[in-house]
Amino acid sequence: MDNYDVLFHYFELAAALAGSYYWLKTKEDAVRPFVWYLWMTVFIETVSMYTYLYSYFDTPLINWIESSIISSNTWLYNIYDFISLILIGMFMIRNTNKDFSHRIIKIIVLIGSVLKVIYFSISGDFFIMSLPYNLAVQTFALFIMFLLYLRELIQSEQILNFYKSHVFYISLGITLWYICLTPLFIFDSYYNAVNENFIVFRGLFLDTFNILLYSCYTFAFLYSLRHKKQLAMS
Repeated sequence: MDNYDVLFHYFELAAALAGSYYWLKTKEDAVRPFVWYLWMTVFIETVSMYTYLYSYFDTPLINWIESSIISSNTWLYNIYDFISLILIGMFMIRNTNKDFSHRIIKIIVLIGSVLKVIYFSISGDFFIMSLPYNLAVQTFALFIMFLLYLRELIQSEQILNFYKSHVFYISLGITLWYICLTPLFIFDSYYNAVNENFIVFRGLFLDTFNILLYSCYTFAFLYSLRHKKQLAMS
């Protein structure tokens, strides 16, 4: 584990704490699925670090894990991807109003979830690898959800105050993250021990965008809460 990994976890935790603080102050049910998503991210990222223990400890338990089917933390991230799509879908449904948007989001979540279950049931690769083109599928799904949210935002009076909405910053941030990261993982076949330059670039690029993303989440909650407090005082 390097310093960037530790720093990244602090940004994840900060975003989860900011989301929790926002919810405690506003009691908005619409934000709860995303707060759950943030805390799940912190939990999964923390637990998945068990693979680092292989280099530091030589105990029967660690040796057993290293030689078992869960030696790689891929299975954790497969669970994470599955639940993430559901929670983000719930978040977008609660922050859109039209039945059309709700139906499309539910269809996207259902298709994405069913595809993952079918693939891993047939392939048996749940503990070995993620769903092929998973990031591209997630990008498409989130992009459609964001467009549905923007469509309703543009058609409503809330467009005048969009810059005060945490939903806008969260939706924009996560959509841009997926769009920017997808090309990187398309060239993931170059990610091997031989191509050291790509390894360094990939790690730096990913860490930078992760920090920016979770900084965006933290900003979204605190900035929106600030405007709500000002509105309540006026």
